[in-house]
Amino acid sequence: MSVLLRVRELAVAYGHIEAVKGITFHLNEGEITALVGANGAGKSTILQALSGLTPARAGSVMFQDEDISRLPPYEIVRRGVVQVAEGRAILTTLTVQENLALGAYTRRDRAGIKDSLAQVFDLFPRLKDRAGQFAGNLSGGEQQMLAIGRALMAKPRLLLLDEPSMGLAPILVQEIFRTLVTINRSGLTILLVEQNVRQALKIAAHGYVLEIGKIVLADSGANLLGNPKVIEHYLGG
Repeated sequence: MSVLLRVRELAVAYGHIEAVKGITFHLNEGEITALVGANGAGKSTILQALSGLTPARAGSVMFQDEDISRLPPYEIVRRGVVQVAEGRAILTTLTVQENLALGAYTRRDRAGIKDSLAQVFDLFPRLKDRAGQFAGNLSGGEQQMLAIGRALMAKPRLLLLDEPSMGLAPILVQEIFRTLVTINRSGLTILLVEQNVRQALKIAAHGYVLEIGKIVLADSGANLLGNPKVIEHYLGG
């Protein structure tokens, strides 16, 4: 299996505070990889660095054998790395359709954009029903669907997801995770940052456990679910 993204000795600091401490990991193409850990472990900071939104102090990020660690965010999106931010960041005064159209801003293939929109509506029928409504009128679960749908409109090779289950009712959490599996089966590689450790590791081929800016465990999702340390610290065992 080919490696899509390779991170080497990545370090990120906010002033004198080192949030990510020289971590190394990789993502296999076509897989879901979970990055889990407690609040403040550095998970979201890693996604910000991969997206170019937070500069790395040291290290490299290789995507399809190109170093993207110094590229601006819009160039990283053009190369196929797209993030769904924590909190969704949808534009509430625009309609659902307008939000989705913004997701395709780097694309010029009109026929392809139309196909992507049809695929998003097929994946999330509720968005199709509400296409003309203001995004601010959607429920929390629908807003998360819109945030994921908007990212898919960019036609990514790698989808970065930051806490997609945050603030959602359990039944909606299940729906979102089922959708992520469906998206992944279409061939899309996913890096999932998630506090719901059990759900994340259930769908992940591989996982990394982060503590205070360092990777302390790395294994298959199934093995991590059975790991005594993971059970004790994250699964209420």
